[in-house]
Amino acid sequence: MPAAAKTVFRPYRRRLVFTYTLSLTEFILELMYPFTIGLAINGFIAGEGLVSIVPLTAVWIAQSAVGAFYQMGAARMVARIYTDISGRLALRDRVSQDATSEVAARVTMVENVGYALADVVPMLIGGIVTIVGSTVMLFLFDLRAGIVALALVAIIAGLQWWFSVRAVDLNQKINTLRESQVSVVVSAIPARITDYLRALTRLKVKFKDVETGVWTMADVFALAAILVVLYLVAGDGAYNAGAIYSMVAYVMNLTDSLENAPILVDEGAHLYDVASRVAAEVEP
Repeated sequence: MPAAAKTVFRPYRRRLVFTYTLSLTEFILELMYPFTIGLAINGFIAGEGLVSIVPLTAVWIAQSAVGAFYQMGAARMVARIYTDISGRLALRDRVSQDATSEVAARVTMVENVGYALADVVPMLIGGIVTIVGSTVMLFLFDLRAGIVALALVAIIAGLQWWFSVRAVDLNQKINTLRESQVSVVVSAIPARITDYLRALTRLKVKFKDVETGVWTMADVFALAAILVVLYLVAGDGAYNAGAIYSMVAYVMNLTDSLENAPILVDEGAHLYDVASRVAAEVEP
């Protein structure tokens, strides 16, 4: 994140660290679901009864409690940041209609930043935890499954790196156009309004085309990984039912997170650009 944005968010760093520590803990606990469900399956098959579900129940209750604390903390953090930054933007001097339009657009962008801090950043944290954690768990269960997972992560990471470059560029162009939206509409000049809408629509369609292409390629690689892992762990009869379930669940979690990566990259690129613009406006 740019230095200006870091300066703006520095007063809230303790709240941010505490809130995202809760979010990280919540996703780590969620990562344990396939493992504890596998233990429960094996326990019931072995005739151990209800004691088999104790680990799953403990993880479930712990995650629910941490998630509740996160939601309450995130709501208060976002409210504080929105109030402070929006107020500073609204009180800045404006010398022209274009400047007023720009400030109005950026006040709206602050709402987007608040949404991103409460929802998008945890999504990014969850995606990273799921990708890294699922790959590690697959390695712990079966070396071959872990290698397949690692290869999938490397391939999708390459696709996402290319997409992230395009996403940042397109988001910057879209947000630049949006800053002039109020002045364009107020001008009431048909040709100017038409040109604005066409330019904005063209950029959005281009962004969606790029995102869809990356998502489609990621989906094909994900399917191949699922089939290979399923063949490796279930084909030779070396694993019990609980272990097979856990490994298949982890590879499914991994592929789901990787397939959602274009959305996360889009949201991350949007947050990066919006935070930079807001920070540049409110920085002393």
